[in-house]
Amino acid sequence: MKKFQLLLLDANIVIELFRLGIWEKVIDSCDIHLARSVAEDEAHFYLDEYGQRQDFDLKPYADNGRITIFDVVISELNGFCSQFDLAYMEKLDPGEAESLAYLVNSKEKYLICSADRIVYRVLGNLNREEQGISLEEILQKIGLGRSLSRQFSKACRENWTKQGAQEGIQGRGLKNSHYPHSDSG
Repeated sequence: MKKFQLLLLDANIVIELFRLGIWEKVIDSCDIHLARSVAEDEAHFYLDEYGQRQDFDLKPYADNGRITIFDVVISELNGFCSQFDLAYMEKLDPGEAESLAYLVNSKEKYLICSADRIVYRVLGNLNREEQGISLEEILQKIGLGRSLSRQFSKACRENWTKQGAQEGIQGRGLKNSHYPHSDSG
């Protein structure tokens, strides 16, 4: 089976995959890339159905080449973050900011998956709607479809991406509203 290529996962997605017990199957089917802040600081445990903490370590997966951990140069991260107003920036956690900066600055066409609406609002605002994907969509594409909470759904992704695009048209979200929406020329 061909791997589903170039997925950037947010911490909430990694945590959910471990909680569902399908992390191994997903990394066998997908080319997973994680921001260092997600891999080392944000995604390291979940609460099981009994409320018990279950720890996991992503380092062995990176060490054996099953996932890729990336870093973003501080100047690229700062440049990415500086274009957004406070209403957006206060909602982005470090892993989301790092992943989005990597996606925007990469020559590769990555897809990003999150359960946080701000990620999709940013994509919509930057006219990068096609680079968002929900966990529901990933699992369907690799044959692991299952019932998930709304925050992991395609409908949720589409809703928040559309909202971000509308905010962009209204000049909200970005400090310089001409950046991605300019029709110059």
